[in-house]
Amino acid sequence: MGKMNPLIALGLNLLVSHLNQGQEQPKEPGNGIPEVADIPPIARLKQKQGAIVTILGARETGKTILSHRIAEVVGRPTYCVSPEQQPPGWIREIKLEEITEKPPPYSTLIMEDATVYASQKDYKDAYIQALERLIPVVRHKRKLIILFNSQSSGLIDKFLLDADLVFFKPLNPLYGDIERPMVARMYKDLVPIFNKMTEAQQMRHAYCINRFWSGLITIQKPLAG
Repeated sequence: MGKMNPLIALGLNLLVSHLNQGQEQPKEPGNGIPEVADIPPIARLKQKQGAIVTILGARETGKTILSHRIAEVVGRPTYCVSPEQQPPGWIREIKLEEITEKPPPYSTLIMEDATVYASQKDYKDAYIQALERLIPVVRHKRKLIILFNSQSSGLIDKFLLDADLVFFKPLNPLYGDIERPMVARMYKDLVPIFNKMTEAQQMRHAYCINRFWSGLITIQKPLAG
């Protein structure tokens, strides 16, 4: 596998110490593992006019909880395209065909299960083309923070990986062979971290990476959820 990234190795060491405390479902940061609201990339995200955040991981590993928590911390009006589940009352659900006009500037848009509507077979679909046109303008013209949840990097177009911030949850092992090469290499180092967690702990942890910071984080349940 080669030498482990030192930041990932540090995250693994912190996690082992953290889990040895016997916390099945951690609610507060501990032993150097910060809560997502307290990490530098989120502070930077709150100052941006617009940004793209990508959350990768298998089903039922807490991607939705993480996206709701980020939206709560950012504090903007929040909208959601959610083909498979009903968002909580504080998040307004919209249809994919509405994204050309909604949401308004300085909002957060959560796009659940991006693979449902953003796969290669849909390139000719007018709404998918609208989504593709939206990505380059979110940071300035549209002024939106968009959170994309996806089960695999291999099931979404590369424009969704041009993100300001990426979060990794446990990978679906059946998708390992279709992950994009860079993501697959990173997951090889992350697997030992997630394998030491119970299912409940996996729901409350993620690995975050951007240009300036990376590390393991904990996730509180959104207060508004």
